[in-house]
Amino acid sequence: MCLYFQGDSLRCAANCYDNESYSIQRVQNCVRNCNNAVDQAQDYIKDELGRVQNRLQRCVMDCNDRIKDAVGPNPSQRDVDKFSEQFDDCVTKCVDSYCEILPNMERTMKKVLSEKFQQ
Repeated sequence: MCLYFQGDSLRCAANCYDNESYSIQRVQNCVRNCNNAVDQAQDYIKDELGRVQNRLQRCVMDCNDRIKDAVGPNPSQRDVDKFSEQFDDCVTKCVDSYCEILPNMERTMKKVLSEKFQQ
């Protein structure tokens, strides 16, 4: 989808350069305007991916906090092994949950990109 925007942006920019009546400043403004949709689409994608990544990180941090709260002073090796396994299980659930939202996230992003960022 972004390649579609980039192609449109490049064709638009080529038209800016082809207009012999434009001053250098006007050509630069024209090209900048042509790139707006691509820049906005890239920012949207970056923000959405960052939001989901933060969500995953918060989940993993919550796992870490839960284990830290459960571990007492001077845990035995057996306790360390048990808590390590619990942490791994918790993180696995975070990743599984993250993977479950990816298809819907992809659909939503495609819809937003097709509706909002058409030039």
